[in-house]
Amino acid sequence: MTEVRGERRRVLFVCEHDAGRSRMCAAYLQEMAGDRYEALSAGLEPAHGLRLEAAASLSEDGLTVVDGPGRQLTPEMAAAVDRIVTLGFTLNPEVARDVPREEWGIPSPAGRQMQEVRVIRDTIRRLVERLVARLDTEAVVR
Repeated sequence: MTEVRGERRRVLFVCEHDAGRSRMCAAYLQEMAGDRYEALSAGLEPAHGLRLEAAASLSEDGLTVVDGPGRQLTPEMAAAVDRIVTLGFTLNPEVARDVPREEWGIPSPAGRQMQEVRVIRDTIRRLVERLVARLDTEAVVR
């Protein structure tokens, strides 16, 4: 996807259900760099709503995420972004073949104790911070 001056680059976070990890990543990207990047999330098999433990852990860090059904990943959605980050799985290489992608091996917060969810949240925050730094560097190089 070609960047147009003034347009925010789009980053898509994908997990299994778009109910925890992907939404946490999108919330942090929006908070850290929403002026430069548009954060999107989707899932392979979307859930009916946000995982409560994910929402609670973000709330502890001062972030809120709107509840609602997860979004289904589509080939069109994947092709319309500048970067794809998968969480806990490898995306079929035929999906959005030309879009740069990263794989983050982050476990699902589903069914975990709150202390474990906090560790997942803090890992996500650090990974998103690093992603923003890389994306900012790439933008300067362009």
